[in-house]
Amino acid sequence: MKMTDTAAQQWPFVHSVGDVWAQAGSVLGPRTITDYELVYFPEGTATTYELQGKALPLDYPCFVFTRPEEEHRYEFDRDRNVRHLFLHFDYVALRQADPRFATLLEPAMSILPVSVNSLLPSLMKQMLRIANFQLAHWKRRLSVLLAAALEELCASADNALEELAHPLPIPIARAIAFMEQHLEQPLTIEAIARQSGWSHEHFTRMFVSSVGMSPKRALLERRLLRAEQLMMNGQWTVKQIAYRVGFGDEHHFSKMYKHIRGNTPTEYKDRCENSLFRHTTAVLDPENPYPANHHILVNDDIK
Repeated sequence: MKMTDTAAQQWPFVHSVGDVWAQAGSVLGPRTITDYELVYFPEGTATTYELQGKALPLDYPCFVFTRPEEEHRYEFDRDRNVRHLFLHFDYVALRQADPRFATLLEPAMSILPVSVNSLLPSLMKQMLRIANFQLAHWKRRLSVLLAAALEELCASADNALEELAHPLPIPIARAIAFMEQHLEQPLTIEAIARQSGWSHEHFTRMFVSSVGMSPKRALLERRLLRAEQLMMNGQWTVKQIAYRVGFGDEHHFSKMYKHIRGNTPTEYKDRCENSLFRHTTAVLDPENPYPANHHILVNDDIK
């Protein structure tokens, strides 16, 4: 069923979608397209995107946005296969230079980094799932989700650029790694600060500025997360877990866990006994529910 003219103006009109692994060393282009293309690269590689003669490295997770009639070329990593998810579409709002999409209308912003907190990768993968399963109203769902993704892409572009430009300072990263390696020990913030080479006061200020919480709270959070991993495993008692994550006794551990998480360690362990809970949390990166290298034609007429 085709979208009406009114709907086509309100929502993006999706032409095709795909999830493809490009062979190492392969080249796409040079070419031009008559519609818009949004491509998501989940990993940074030695792939380059050449736009109007300028080569741009894709060495971090990012989106690539190509506009109609822009001559471009992809040269994929010579040493590894490269996965990329893409959509071809048209959108009246873009054709009419809607100011909401000013970021996407600038050729200088063809490469858009992915913020660590971005929902965009999930939206992109969900659109691929919808296209593969093709349940009721699937074309409309694609259009609506793509509209949301474009809005989010523009809104988050500046934040993502800022995150990439300001990664964790090396002294802070070194201190966090020290925390992880010594969670079982009775760490002090002074000992952690020494790993940075800064004074305790300066370290605390820089840590809060970079991480968004105090070193003390960060250490507590990492201990609770490690405890939850052990509770999920099911092989340890609460008392054993308390000692393994650096708490002096079971009572202190239970009190802090209840205060932060809202339930007791015992209650959490009981939840982990539920097979559904265990299954859904154990799989951190499930495989795609659809076959790779599957290109789906959504609408065969170009509007």
